[in-house]
Amino acid sequence: MQSPSDRVEILRQEVAAFKERLSALTPEDWEKSSACDGWTIADVAAHLAGQAFALNVSRGLQGDSSPPAGAAPVTEHDEDQFARNIFQRAFSTRDEAGDRLQEILFQRLDESVDVFAGVEGDQWDNPCYWPPGPEPVRTMLDMRISELTMHAWDICSCFDPDYRLSDGSVSVLLDTVNRAARRAFRPDPTIPAPQVYRFNIDQPVETSFELVIANEEVTLRQGSGDDEPDVTFICDGETYVMVMYGRLTPDEALISEKMDWDGSERLALGFGARFLGG
Repeated sequence: MQSPSDRVEILRQEVAAFKERLSALTPEDWEKSSACDGWTIADVAAHLAGQAFALNVSRGLQGDSSPPAGAAPVTEHDEDQFARNIFQRAFSTRDEAGDRLQEILFQRLDESVDVFAGVEGDQWDNPCYWPPGPEPVRTMLDMRISELTMHAWDICSCFDPDYRLSDGSVSVLLDTVNRAARRAFRPDPTIPAPQVYRFNIDQPVETSFELVIANEEVTLRQGSGDDEPDVTFICDGETYVMVMYGRLTPDEALISEKMDWDGSERLALGFGARFLGG
């Protein structure tokens, strides 16, 4: 089990590697399409630059988890509107940053490393503002790593088809998939009984997760439940997070043999149709 300080070091390493890769891009590279549908490389960079992790964590460390100026209160949160706001903020941040986009992004990333590196003792449990609801500092760290590493893939994979997520980042992403699943899957009022999809993961850590889709809710839980799953997928941790974060379709993972399955053929081959976007 990684300690918060271990994960701060993962963030530090991921930031350094990402900055090095971005520094090598030409002005023309920034205008190329990224792996994020509808976003250029610059748009993805602007999305990362516009995130207020350092601000929200700094306020949380001072005991303040209220919305910062201009932010909506948690009671008004709407998941779909939240996604639309994220999309639009990328473009407004890019417009505001202009030619200083890379400089501002690097500054934001460095600020994140600095604020998390300064957390002490029980401060890791301090709640911080986050639109869907307050989150402890330790969760904000995991979210910062997951946002950075997945969007680094969105950029770097466009220039390096063999680009891989680091084992350190995958170990963190495994703990954050529940957030992607909340947006990617929806309850289905037409199914007569819950459908259970189990993922057995062999590396970089050996673990399992179960996605349960019912007619009123969708849940993702770690470990194996008491019920026999309808489908069991077998893959490594990178494939699992790439599928659940929408960077690799279930069909692509099955066809490429990055993911194997056992159980209901109908549900296994139809799993991709359940994905609405992560």
